[in-house]
Amino acid sequence: MKKFENIKIVNKKEKVKLSKEEKVKLKEEKTKEKKELKEKKKESKNTLISNREVLPFLDVDEDNFFVTKQGFLNLYQVKTRDVSNLSEYETMLYIYNFIHFLRNYIDDFKIIAMNFPVNTVKQQEYLNKKLEETDNQKYIGFLEEKLNELKFLETHRNNKEFFLMVFMKNEVDKENLLNKLNHMQNISITLKNINLEKKMKILFKLNNMNTKLM
Repeated sequence: MKKFENIKIVNKKEKVKLSKEEKVKLKEEKTKEKKELKEKKKESKNTLISNREVLPFLDVDEDNFFVTKQGFLNLYQVKTRDVSNLSEYETMLYIYNFIHFLRNYIDDFKIIAMNFPVNTVKQQEYLNKKLEETDNQKYIGFLEEKLNELKFLETHRNNKEFFLMVFMKNEVDKENLLNKLNHMQNISITLKNINLEKKMKILFKLNNMNTKLM
C-alpha cells in the first residue's frame, strides 16, 4: 500500500471574481500593452543601421591612406591614353603590358571608372589674373568670354577617370605594397598619387552613386 505522508496537497487557488469596472480596466491595460509591443516591433524593423556601423573606414594616417577595420586602403589615379589613335602595334603593346601587370600583381585590387567634373581652376586663375592686369576693353571682353566658357565646361562636362584601389592588412603589407607598385608599373598601368580631398570624393561617390560630384 502506497504511503502519502510526504505528499503535499495544494489547494486549488480560488478564482477571484472581478467587478465589471475591473474587467474593463484589465482589458484596457492588455490592449495598451499589445499596442506598445506592436509599436516597438515596428520601430525596430524600420531602424536603419548607421553608416558608421556599415562602412569599414576608421581614420586617415599620415600618408593619407585610409585606416579600415581590416587594415589599410589607398587610391591611385591611373594615367590614361587615347587608345583610338594608337597603331595596332602600340595597342597590342598596351594589352600585353596590362596582362603582365594582372599576372604579377596577385593581391586584391579594384579598378574604378568614374566621371569627374572637368577641372578648369588653373585656367580660370590665369584668366582672372590677366583681367586684373589689363585695361583694354576689347581684351577684357575676350577674356571674360573665355572665362565663361571654362565655367560652363566645369559645370556641364565630365571626364572619365580611372583609379586603382589597393588593400593592405598591416604596416608591413603597406610597405611591401608600395615597393611592389613602384616596380610593377608599366606603360599600361602608370599610377599617380592623388590628394586626400579627391580620395574622399571617390569614396563618397562609391557610397552615393546617384549623387553628382561638384
